[in-house]
Amino acid sequence: MAYIAKIDKVEYTVNVKEVDANKFEVIIDDKSYIVDTQLTESSVYSLIVNGKSYETDVDYHDGVYNILTEGDLFKIEVIDELKKKMMERRGGGAAEGKQIIKSEMPGAIIDVKVNVGDEVKEGDVLLILEAMKMQNEIRSPKDGEVKEVFVKAGENIEADAKMVVVE
Repeated sequence: MAYIAKIDKVEYTVNVKEVDANKFEVIIDDKSYIVDTQLTESSVYSLIVNGKSYETDVDYHDGVYNILTEGDLFKIEVIDELKKKMMERRGGGAAEGKQIIKSEMPGAIIDVKVNVGDEVKEGDVLLILEAMKMQNEIRSPKDGEVKEVFVKAGENIEADAKMVVVE
């Protein structure tokens, strides 16, 4: 899966491939890292990156990951490459028309925050999806009404599975 990570207005292309349970190959701008992960506390991860150990506290809020490691705080905005391309084609701004929100990778539905008929605003959290040991807030791409909800809490889903429709 390809992502764009923005740190201090600098964008990096990030690709993540699962190698094993809790082990990933992370490629940042063509440089490869093997990352072993282990959740030690509610938001603290023990990471081994190319053989070097790090303890990392991860907090996700309003589309930004706040990552504290070795006394340094990094604020990282992450979007997937497809979403970035779609935003560029639209010139930024909100999505128009019927929006079918699909999963980009397999995962587990942790919580569904909306029901059919709910009114939502662009950016409202629709559901929480856990993928690759990270909880991701799936947000509404536009103002509108929730027309369909295809998932429920506790359910495991595959990549490209329909989750919610906002119109």
